[in-house]
Amino acid sequence: MLDRVDAHCIWVSQAVLDLLPDPFPNIPGGEVVTDPGKGVFCDNAMDLIREKWPKPDRYDKTQYVQAAMRELNTLGLVGMHDAGAIPEDLNLFKDLADTEEWTLRVYAMLECEKRNTFCADEGVRIARDDGMLHVRSVKLFAGTSTLIAGHIN
Repeated sequence: MLDRVDAHCIWVSQAVLDLLPDPFPNIPGGEVVTDPGKGVFCDNAMDLIREKWPKPDRYDKTQYVQAAMRELNTLGLVGMHDAGAIPEDLNLFKDLADTEEWTLRVYAMLECEKRNTFCADEGVRIARDDGMLHVRSVKLFAGTSTLIAGHIN
């Protein structure tokens, strides 16, 4: 699976397409292109793929985050934005920010676990005094457009 740079579309192999229903259901707010040799899923249609995708556990996610930070540090980067972190990942970030392996300033936006919903009860504001982790906004999706909402109070 390959993500498009803006994370609004994914491209999958024929092996993945073979795992999916035929014909594909109509998906409001999504687009599917399955011409021969193509398996492109945009916006809400990506959920069809994500249902089949193995989910990494907390240990694996920790390893991924730490490896990414090490690599970004080798490039001289000291900060990054995550424009769509689900509550589970924000909790992981919060825990990792207390460790020496957390080496980048991160500004993250809450994204609800289920796309096209608003999970206000899971919105938390994080503003560390050391500047290493901030969560002050929410990413919302509407149709096939992304809307950025205001700050979390």
